[in-house]
Amino acid sequence: MEEINTEQIFKQIKKQNGEDVAHALFEGVLLDIPNIKHILEFAGRDRKKVEALFPVIREIYKEKIDSEYQTDKNPLELLSEKGYDAFVVTNEAEKNSIRKYYRPGEEICTFRDPVRHKNYYMIHAVKRGADKIKPSDNPERDDEYGTSVISIQIAKTGGFISIKNRYNHTVNNPDATFNNNPDNIIRGLTNSLKDYFNVDFNVSNSVLPDNFRMVNDQLVYFDHEINNTYFGPNYYFSGSTITKLKTSYERMLDYFVLDERTGEVKDIAGTRDSACHILQEKFRNKKISIQQHPDNKHERRIYADGVYVLSVENGAITELDLSGVKNTGEKFLIYNKKLRKLYAPDLEVANNYFLSNNEQLTQVDFPKLRVAGHWFLRKNRLISSFNAPYLESVHSCFLEENLGLEKLYLPSLRELGDYSLKQNVVLSRFFAPKLEIFGPVSLISNERLTELSLPCLREMGSGSLSNNRSLRYFNAPNLEKIGDHVMVSNLALTELNLPELLEVGENFLEDNKVLERFYAPKLQTTWYRFLASNTELTEFVVASDNVIHKDNKRLRRVLAWNKFKKEMSNMKSWFGRQRA
Repeated sequence: MEEINTEQIFKQIKKQNGEDVAHALFEGVLLDIPNIKHILEFAGRDRKKVEALFPVIREIYKEKIDSEYQTDKNPLELLSEKGYDAFVVTNEAEKNSIRKYYRPGEEICTFRDPVRHKNYYMIHAVKRGADKIKPSDNPERDDEYGTSVISIQIAKTGGFISIKNRYNHTVNNPDATFNNNPDNIIRGLTNSLKDYFNVDFNVSNSVLPDNFRMVNDQLVYFDHEINNTYFGPNYYFSGSTITKLKTSYERMLDYFVLDERTGEVKDIAGTRDSACHILQEKFRNKKISIQQHPDNKHERRIYADGVYVLSVENGAITELDLSGVKNTGEKFLIYNKKLRKLYAPDLEVANNYFLSNNEQLTQVDFPKLRVAGHWFLRKNRLISSFNAPYLESVHSCFLEENLGLEKLYLPSLRELGDYSLKQNVVLSRFFAPKLEIFGPVSLISNERLTELSLPCLREMGSGSLSNNRSLRYFNAPNLEKIGDHVMVSNLALTELNLPELLEVGENFLEDNKVLERFYAPKLQTTWYRFLASNTELTEFVVASDNVIHKDNKRLRRVLAWNKFKKEMSNMKSWFGRQRA
């Protein structure tokens, strides 16, 4: 074998992956691996990420460990031994037959791809009793639920395998279940699949880091996976085919490809993301120019006919100007994670899934926004400032789990959708003086919220305003109707005055440990476990003695017992003073 010139390889890696990666390979004694430059062509320039690949590289390319066990059994027989009912997919109906096992919103993209079974060898495997296996409160990709329904998919051209997960994108890296190594399901399955379908692919016992895939004999990094298409900084791949962008005139914009010659923007994965159309309108048939960002030499600012549109770094959109855009349409940049600055002076309607996976925005200003759709800016961790003075209506999951938002002022808001403002753990102030409808499971587990005044509120949905452990004051003078499980476990609330309240659902005010006074002179209808476990309640005013549906005797006993306890406590204090 010809001796490898590691000094020359070092220079080639330095040019391709950067000096830090070249030094890492030198220190890890991996420069002598034949074809290492080819193996890492699409691995990127981040030293830590490439170093995480070293165990895989050593196992497959250096130590050449043959970990694949030989067996005479076919894949379906092996999966049956492991408790799965498995079958080979041959048509559209069979491909979609396991959809019933997936929760809404978690269906794998396989179901939406009409040619998946034509391009991939596919085996669906359902664990016996899968319909009785429940998802975990703390889901992990390879837990019992996640692996109870799997889809093994191998590119017919070879070189690529993916094992899909039942959780789908609820967990990280769901398309690499069992580390995409069939032998991790049951020993011998890897070679059994290769023999059964007469196709080859690489696997490893070492864990492949998140956002990497083995494609043929290369380790490929990706930023986004959409409809089984994976996007890197200047390439994308599906199955075993890697497509490089034409660096002279093509540019990656998250998961779109901009042709700088014509201004055409291509939606490679068929996302139906409305951002594609908006960018198309801004770029098409215009002269596109590129400039280096003044604050970052790796970032580029892109202009159309001299008008600034956006900035991009390593294929990711980092800044965006939406001047002139009044309605974003559905799924606007739904998969974008790295947008840091957004300018939207004219935006009035942000439809469903608007930037719902973004992780980098810190300040948001919408001076004309009136309506926000489902999943609006959901689970952003860094937003600390939010301005939308004319926002009137928001749908489900609005600003859910935004961990940096301390104060929220929405002076025009009239309707709050379900699961909104949930687990905003540092939110201490919420100002919405015109709010009338409060959706189910909203404003819960906001541990720093101490006061809440909603003077126009008429209705609260089930599960709302619970587990706000610091809430001391709640004012809603026009509130008439409350759903089930509302205001549960608010551990600081001592007094509640709801003068217009007519009806409450089950478990209202359950487990409010320090509540002493409850005033609702018009209340006529309640349900099970109303005011349950409120051991300090002594003052109670409702419309009549018969108001407590089903639980009236229990509540009277609680009130009597609380009164007795206080009388006994007063007597003990009196006797104590007498002895003194």
